Amino acid sequence: MKLKQLLISFLLATGTLQAAAQVSKTYFVAKPGTLISMMTEEEANSVTHLTLTGKINAEDFKHLRNEFASLKVLDISNADIRMYTGKSGTYPNGKFYIYMANFIPAYAFSDIIDGVTKGKTTLEKVILSEKIKNIEDAAFKGCENLKVCQLRKKTPPNLLPEALADSITAVFVPLGSSDAYRIKDRWQNFAFIEGEPTVANIQVGMMGKLEDEVMKAGLQPKDINFLTIEGKLDNADFKLIRDYMPNLVSVNISRTNATAIPDFTFSQKKYLLNIQLPHNLKIIGQRVFSNCGRLTGTLELPASVTAIEFGAFMGCDNLRRVVALGNKITTVGDNLFGTEGPSRLIYK
Repeated sequence: MKLKQLLISFLLATGTLQAAAQVSKTYFVAKPGTLISMMTEEEANSVTHLTLTGKINAEDFKHLRNEFASLKVLDISNADIRMYTGKSGTYPNGKFYIYMANFIPAYAFSDIIDGVTKGKTTLEKVILSEKIKNIEDAAFKGCENLKVCQLRKKTPPNLLPEALADSITAVFVPLGSSDAYRIKDRWQNFAFIEGEPTVANIQVGMMGKLEDEVMKAGLQPKDINFLTIEGKLDNADFKLIRDYMPNLVSVNISRTNATAIPDFTFSQKKYLLNIQLPHNLKIIGQRVFSNCGRLTGTLELPASVTAIEFGAFMGCDNLRRVVALGNKITTVGDNLFGTEGPSRLIYK
């Protein structure tokens, strides 16, 4: 009986912690520029998932940027962005500016501080209205954790310089509209996926059971974009990833038991932007990441890695460097990054 009571208490505590971790709010803004007056500072800073309807303007965007310290997900797909003229908008240093209707304002979620542009680092996902005409200069510049920009509009809005980073953000668009986006100026280099973003957080208790756990979660492997796995993986599980998960954008397998990633596992994953590798990884097989053309920035290899096989990063043209955190690597295959250019493998 005591054990049962302890279990119930644990489950209740877990639920409370999860509830505390995510605070979702929906507000109807009747008058542009009044969002911040609808809540206390403490309430604003506690919100993680915010949905806005009604009418907003550049003043509201400034508050979204400067307050709302925990904001992760912003849905303004059913909000009207109204024109604003003045010094209280998002432009740095209180510059007088005319902000047009249905434009995501310049510097909406970034600001210039001591000469350096800094973005809102908490922001992970934005959902924009089908009425959006422009995403203005530096709107999301420096938003280094903005994984998803979801647009409801079938025809691409104008994208101004440095508004959005193709190396960080995947763009989700309505069905049948990705080709229109790909040929639009400044949109060409983004990873476009049609439909809704699909997140899978999977725990695997037995090796070879990844497919079963995905099915239990009510998901199809081909639909998964953001994949986090904890637990046990074997070659059959990696084969599932290789053959049936073509639309991966972000992968975290850091908390799995895997010590080797088999040949070609992530090869040709054309949307893959980033990956976190297993903590105890030893072997990266042949051409594991070959032709992952959107894999960007710096990839860190755990200190446990001993071997990187032939062509592991061949065709990863946007991967700036691979940093080996340990000194145990004894095998480095040929053509690691392809036949051209210097090696980008750095020992730290």
